[in-house]
Amino acid sequence: MKAIDTNLVTRLAARGYVTREIAMYANISESTLFRRCADALDRGYTLRNASLRKKQFDLAMNGNATMLVWLGKNLLGQTDRQELTGAGGGPIQYERTDLRKLTDEELAQLEELVEKAHAETGDARRNSE
Repeated sequence: MKAIDTNLVTRLAARGYVTREIAMYANISESTLFRRCADALDRGYTLRNASLRKKQFDLAMNGNATMLVWLGKNLLGQTDRQELTGAGGGPIQYERTDLRKLTDEELAQLEELVEKAHAETGDARRNSE
C-alpha cells in the first residue's frame, strides 16, 4: 500500500484546495483520498474554516459594517425585520367591499381598472430591471 503524506493533505485542505486538487497533488485518486485521508481532510477543512472565521471576526471588530451585519445575522440570529402597523401602531384596518352591490357594468369597469393597474405595475417592474 502506497504511503500518503497526510500532512500535505491537511495543509492543502486548510488552504482551501478541493478534493480533486488535493488528490492530484498527493498523486492518488479521489476515492483513495476519501477512504484513507478522511481525518486529514476534516482537520484541514476545520483549520480553513477557523481561519476564515477569525478573518471575518477581525474585519468586524475593525469596523467593517458589512461584516458586522453578516456575523450578527449568522452568529446571533439577528434579522432585518419590517413590521407593518396601522394608525398609532395598532393593527392594520381593512374594510370588506361587498361587490354584490355593483351592477354588471360597474363590475366590468372595475375589472378593466384592475387589469390596467396590473399592466402598469408589470411595465414599471420591467423598466426597473
